[in-house]
This record gives sequence, C-alpha cells and structure tokens, in this order.
Amino acid sequence: MNLQFLATIATVCLLSACTAGKLYYTDDSGHLVLACDVEFVGLPSVDKFAVEYALSLCAKSVVRKGHKLGNEQKYLLKIDTSIPAAPCGKFWDHELAKNEYQDGQLSKREYGYLVAHIDLGLAVVEQCSPDMQINQDK
Repeated sequence: MNLQFLATIATVCLLSACTAGKLYYTDDSGHLVLACDVEFVGLPSVDKFAVEYALSLCAKSVVRKGHKLGNEQKYLLKIDTSIPAAPCGKFWDHELAKNEYQDGQLSKREYGYLVAHIDLGLAVVEQCSPDMQINQDK
C-alpha cells in the first residue's frame, strides 16, 4: 500500500510538472532529521534552480545552527545564492521576473533563483542612489 501511494505521488508530480527536493541533517544523536521540503510547479527547467536555491539557503541555515549535512548535500553550501538587483524602486515579483526572463535579461538559473526568492518572501524594494537612478533611466 505504501509503495502504491508513493507511486501515485510521483505520477502526480510528473503530470503537474512539479520539481521537489528535501534536505536532511544529522542531529547530535545520529538521527536523520528533515530540515526542508520544497516544491515548485511551473517550468521544470527553471524550477530545478528554484529548488536548488531554497535547499541551499536551508543547508546554510542548518549548518549555522551547528547541524551536519550528509556528504551528498554539502555541495549546497558552496552555491552562490546571490540574485540580480531589481530595477530601482521596484522589487522582484513573479510578473517582473517572468517578463525579464522572457526578454532574455535573466538566465534560467537566475529566474529560478528569483522564483524561490519571491516565494520565500525575501524580495524587497531595490533602493538606488540618485546617480544610479539617472543611469538606469538612460
């Protein structure tokens, strides 16, 4: 029964084009603990980067708290999770990110990272100096 349930979940994910990932750490007593369980639905070629971004942030948080990751997940600590700045006076939202991606201004990786960044509630208004505002208006 359990295998049938897992097969059903996997089929639903494939049909709905969802991309998912989980991050586990080892606690002090040696038990595996689920730290993060993420899923993005949309464009699988972009969503894989959204999962990577979210799991990388989670991994860095877990390690800062003193927990240990398995060797197969340590690569997440080395990922550069920086994202491009939003235009002056704006913040990244799904519409702006999608438009920038469709206009060729963002790579698949950048777009995926932005999707996760937005979904995680991390987007803020980009504050720019007056000099930067003048340069962007040109």
